[in-house]
Amino acid sequence: MSKGFLDLLKGGVVLGDGGYLLELERRGYVDSGAGREKVGTGRGSGQYTPEVAIENPDALRELHGEFLRAGSQVLQALTFFATREKLSRAGYGPQAEVINQAAVKIAREAAGEEALVAGTISRTQLFEREGPSAAAHVRELFSEQVSFLQAAGVDLLILETFFRIDEMLIALECARRTGLPIMATMSFRPKITHTGDGHTPAEAAQMLVGEGANIVGANCEQEPERMLPILRAMRSAVNVGIAAQPAAFHTTEATPCFTRLPEFPDDLETIQVSRQEFAAFASAARVEGINYVGGCCGCNAAYIRSMARVLAASMQSS
Repeated sequence: MSKGFLDLLKGGVVLGDGGYLLELERRGYVDSGAGREKVGTGRGSGQYTPEVAIENPDALRELHGEFLRAGSQVLQALTFFATREKLSRAGYGPQAEVINQAAVKIAREAAGEEALVAGTISRTQLFEREGPSAAAHVRELFSEQVSFLQAAGVDLLILETFFRIDEMLIALECARRTGLPIMATMSFRPKITHTGDGHTPAEAAQMLVGEGANIVGANCEQEPERMLPILRAMRSAVNVGIAAQPAAFHTTEATPCFTRLPEFPDDLETIQVSRQEFAAFASAARVEGINYVGGCCGCNAAYIRSMARVLAASMQSS
């Protein structure tokens, strides 16, 4: 793709891709961890780690291809939960560099000249388990993974699914050194009103922009409709682009995050959001001032295709 990410953002609403790990778990290539731990606690040993990049590369390549054919303009390399420490809990720590490089290579092969490739960096879970005392270790882990992704040749970095601003700011510090465009999206759990360390969506957006993020927003945990108040608050607080990658699962007022619901992880099909809700979300993106839309957990290529059709129609009518 001839345009860089920041230029792409100037041309209208950019369409990302969907969720990889849950989709690959449904296909039998990723372990949810449900059989060996209590998931959703931040204390996990190895749930949803991305060793599929080296163990079943064809399965990952096919999923990238599905998102590309559906209309994705940015493909995320499957480097979520790919720090050396997280991979070590699943038995793959020594292969951290190989896994990160393989994931980027597979995404690049799938993207060809049709899409950009993003390196994805996620929370380590160490702040949840150990608190801020883990900061130095977390900085080392992020620095290493960022170096892997930059060396592999990604077009941009996506920092996503961070529950705490303090950990996100460390990731931003490490990402800034690359000079690559940075998308930074928070996940709001257990409430949509604050990050895990007490910052409102507006405060979070301002802090992320202040530390160098080119586009900020929210991802995962909530379905599109429930995520909208978060996005509106962020939009009103900053003058950069806003990104949204909702989950495809219904949540409740009492529990507005799907990973805290009893259906997670092995009964998620019973709370699946329809693709039409994502299509409606894409339709509202321009009005809501959202510049980048995609999906997170539970969002497969059918959802992306529905959004692509809506965005194409809106471009023709404008």
